Amino acid sequence: MPKAVKGVLLQCDPPQMAMILKINKEENNAYIIEEISTQVCLVKEVNVERLKQRVKELMDSAMGMDGDDEENVDSDLE
Repeated sequence: MPKAVKGVLLQCDPPQMAMILKINKEENNAYIIEEISTQVCLVKEVNVERLKQRVKELMDSAMGMDGDDEENVDSDLE
């Protein structure tokens, strides 16, 4: 019998999508239900906030920022 999963459309730019795909792959497909395009994917609703946090951590580490320097700035994820 089919099983339904609640999802949320997540829209971002291609570099952020690449990070999301990387995180999803590292965590055994824990986040993405369906990749719709290079800028949109369907994400499991229960994991949206955790995914946003992981992307922010990855972006901060790529930019050389540590936890003390960050301001409370939202990413471009919608």
